[in-house]
Amino acid sequence: MEFLLKLPIWLGIIVVVIIITTGGLFVVTLVKKRIGSKIKKQHEKVGRLLFRVTAGLIALLISLSYANERIEQNKLIDSMELEASILVNVFLKLETFNSKEAKFIKTKLIEYIELTIDDDWSSVEANPFFSKSSKTLIEVYHLTRNLSTTSNNQEILKNDIISEVSQITKLMQVRIYSHRTVTPFLIYILLIGLVFMWVFFTVYNLDVITLTFLSLYNIFIAILIYFIFMLSNPLIGPLKLEPHSFMIIKTKGIDI
Repeated sequence: MEFLLKLPIWLGIIVVVIIITTGGLFVVTLVKKRIGSKIKKQHEKVGRLLFRVTAGLIALLISLSYANERIEQNKLIDSMELEASILVNVFLKLETFNSKEAKFIKTKLIEYIELTIDDDWSSVEANPFFSKSSKTLIEVYHLTRNLSTTSNNQEILKNDIISEVSQITKLMQVRIYSHRTVTPFLIYILLIGLVFMWVFFTVYNLDVITLTFLSLYNIFIAILIYFIFMLSNPLIGPLKLEPHSFMIIKTKGIDI
């Protein structure tokens, strides 16, 4: 399913809808042709019951999948906002150091913010420890350790900045892990469940209206599966999260 991440949202939805809808019609008509003449009344009762149960389980799995992926996405948003807040805090503390060293550290932090905004994730994912973002943070860490102080208060602030830069590094790692393409196992379970549901659906009389209703249901399920997959990959694809908190810092919160 990774190819969906490279398609525009409308095209991705169309592709998923076509695959699941045509798959459903194919399975239903094929199974009906093979076993339709052997279905008795007792089979119809069992098939209709199993169809309702399977459809209900699919709905439950979809709701759980969507809720879980939404929670994970919110965690990532909170992580990015926390990182942005720490960066602002570091900038404010550096204001107390009226030196070229402090100004240069702020310049490097701005460079890190710009790299994040410019979506420097291909290089980060390929080599997370030697990407531009990682190198910039490492440089900031060493520059901060060598930052000159003139009072006890500045020494305390310097130690705070060192600790906060380390925390920024940890939060950056969260984004690195979230950038990897993931297909939730529940999606595969949903697809298997759909196949069973289509098989049980063959106990009904297949006319144009019945197949239309089934297709509408399949379209709805396909759209939900598409969005679940997009939510499970929050930093890539057409629905990737934008670093709004970093943009705010760059445009409104930085004064070198």
